[in-house]
Amino acid sequence: MFTTRFLHVLLLSSLAVAWVELDPAIIPALDEPLEVYSLGDPSFLPHEWLEEIVGNVAHGVKLTKRQDDSEYRSYVHYNGDEPAVSYQETTGETQVYADYPSLTPVTKDLISLSDALKGVGPPADDTHTQLTQGQNLGGSTANDMTKDDGLSGRWNDEEPDSIFLTTGFFQRSIECGGKKFPVCGPGSRASFGVGAGNKIFSLSYRWKPAKKSGKKIKANHAEKVAQAIKKALEGKGRVKVKHVDTCYYDSGVQYIQPVYRVLGESFPEDNHDNATESSEILRFFPIGDEPVENVLPGGAAAASEGQPGPAEPKENQHTEVARSLKRNYFEARTSLYERSGKPTITVGRYVTQKDIHEVEFLANANGFWNSLASSTSINFVNSQYYWAPSWIYGSGARWYVNSVNLALTEAHGWKHLFSTWQGSPNIDPVRIPSTLPTDGYGPGPNNLGLAYWIIDAGEVIPAPIDFPSDPAQAFKPWWRVFCGGLHAVLGWRTKTLFADDVAVNMAKAIAIKRPVASAWLDAALHDSAYASGLKFNGRPYGRASVIYPCGRGSDQVTQVQKLGKPTCLTMQWWYDN
Repeated sequence: MFTTRFLHVLLLSSLAVAWVELDPAIIPALDEPLEVYSLGDPSFLPHEWLEEIVGNVAHGVKLTKRQDDSEYRSYVHYNGDEPAVSYQETTGETQVYADYPSLTPVTKDLISLSDALKGVGPPADDTHTQLTQGQNLGGSTANDMTKDDGLSGRWNDEEPDSIFLTTGFFQRSIECGGKKFPVCGPGSRASFGVGAGNKIFSLSYRWKPAKKSGKKIKANHAEKVAQAIKKALEGKGRVKVKHVDTCYYDSGVQYIQPVYRVLGESFPEDNHDNATESSEILRFFPIGDEPVENVLPGGAAAASEGQPGPAEPKENQHTEVARSLKRNYFEARTSLYERSGKPTITVGRYVTQKDIHEVEFLANANGFWNSLASSTSINFVNSQYYWAPSWIYGSGARWYVNSVNLALTEAHGWKHLFSTWQGSPNIDPVRIPSTLPTDGYGPGPNNLGLAYWIIDAGEVIPAPIDFPSDPAQAFKPWWRVFCGGLHAVLGWRTKTLFADDVAVNMAKAIAIKRPVASAWLDAALHDSAYASGLKFNGRPYGRASVIYPCGRGSDQVTQVQKLGKPTCLTMQWWYDN
């Protein structure tokens, strides 16, 4: 049971010999007390302006106009059977969904964020905002590369200065004591995606005005802060804290408070500073003795304690496993479908083993399932939840990963490779494509088999821009993976942080029938761990990438039919200027 494992991990963490390297000199000096800000009632976008944006992505969709009463209302407006906009009346939280596969590439100099917004922005208050350039959406296609000859010649990209969407966001900041601090955290956000015709094609908005509360916090001495950080990071192997800055944490609930934002790098205990085996950690700490409001530790917000944990897979017992899966599957396809009339999707979750970040991986996997289970229109079936050695992706795939419709992998990653044991790229890793079946993944008879694979592991899906000398190398390993009829693989082209909720929020979106690939791109773009553009040594974190057969970018999770072997693949990804 997970409860037992969870308590066991916490016990080991508390007994572990701390090895946290942190030079107090990198902690910013805060000589004067810093103001705390109170959050007010939510603000709302102008209805007519919002309708204009919705018209850019879904002609004929009309929004329900907000009513001035206290009753809570939440709407999802559909364009056919695909969500076009979601809107909550009492909070003003609004999301307009871009149709990424249909976007037309344009040159960068034809896009002006300020002109597209027409002066619309967050309301004036005691904070400051600045319209800031965000990420760009790139994309390219490749024809059949199953043969090595002429590989580069078969790769087709748009013009180098073309983009499908450029995003902007209002960066909030606070001036105090003659210094300017950025606002961070999961609270207020206002971001927009602008494309062809300088039109807005996507929007994510949730904003509360803020005012000075009259309360101030005096920062602790650097040595005391360092002790608190070290104590919190114990049990994560060997940790090097490489960056600390000060920002104002917006909870989205009551307050915006000053915190230290800490970026660390953890290594397995027996590793000696091998950067290829490190993991990135993002945490927030109050500058004083107590936080004014809870500062979340980062990672999947869903509570995991009390949930069943992963089971141990059994190699060479395929008959028993197959019988179990078949029974579960047809129970889903018959009794559940007949009872509810809803489509049924089987789900598998696979977690790397014996890892110092086990708690975070399990929180992601459990939060992912909780979000799927909330769906009112799709019956998601929790078919498999396993600790994942490499053979369940290879020789045993037909009974494990390739036996469910939707699979989530939680692991550490590198280019075309991810871990299965102790966070190592060298001990029993999954190499793409050599570890996987030669006939690839994909649905078989009766739609039994993998249609969508989420690899929540950094850098596993590098994009063409990550291979400047031969961009076709981004596509080459995936032809074998898709030859069985797979619909999409979703993941990352950069390193990620143990602070995001991307898998959790992506699951919420596909539960309301957002296309799978687009849901992943949305969740990565808007996650608070990545949305503000946090970088270290010029390298960004959390840049998502997706790959799918040409023409299948709008597939929803309920589309699990077997596809033919693709002759063309499309990749889309987020990148910075």
